[in-house]
Amino acid sequence: MSLLSPKLCLPDWAGRFARARDGAVALEFGLIALPFLAILGAIIQTAFTMWASQSLDRTLQNTVRQLFTGQFQTDNSDTKDPAILLARLKANMCGSGATKVTTTFNCADVRLDVSQGASFSSSAPPGAINNATGDWNSGFGKNYVCAAPGSIVVVTAAVKFPVFFKLLNLGVVSFADGSHLLQSTAVFRTEPYQAPAGKGC
Repeated sequence: MSLLSPKLCLPDWAGRFARARDGAVALEFGLIALPFLAILGAIIQTAFTMWASQSLDRTLQNTVRQLFTGQFQTDNSDTKDPAILLARLKANMCGSGATKVTTTFNCADVRLDVSQGASFSSSAPPGAINNATGDWNSGFGKNYVCAAPGSIVVVTAAVKFPVFFKLLNLGVVSFADGSHLLQSTAVFRTEPYQAPAGKGC
């Protein structure tokens, strides 16, 4: 009585690959695999980046409503320190505990910039990156101008986003450390809100 070893059922291409001895199949597989993996990685990276960008846009739009209505200005009239006000605005943006906002980017690393414009046509977001150093502009994320009633406000949010696939280098790298810049800007005119005496701008 003889013992028969189990026979593996492999696809035709796998069987040909296993039987090949001249190296042609392996070479062809290598030539095809690298471009295929590069394209697949680029598609996945682009999808992740677009998803994170939409998430940043939505989160910023929800945040600037408080500036639009004047709620943030009146609730935080106890200080004029830009660093404190930007930290509070980011805390409102990201939330905490049970109210923490779910995002596809690291909300704790977001940098916010709040400025005013003379008109919609002349309002432009500040530059977030120093192209010479490949790092953040030194002044970005430190500016906060109190949005008075009826003023044109420019709010910019920016954050680093990791680049997972770099085989094709599709220009998604923004920083010297290899990460990508996600940036969203909201330009709007605040409502003519009525601030209580001693509050607001």
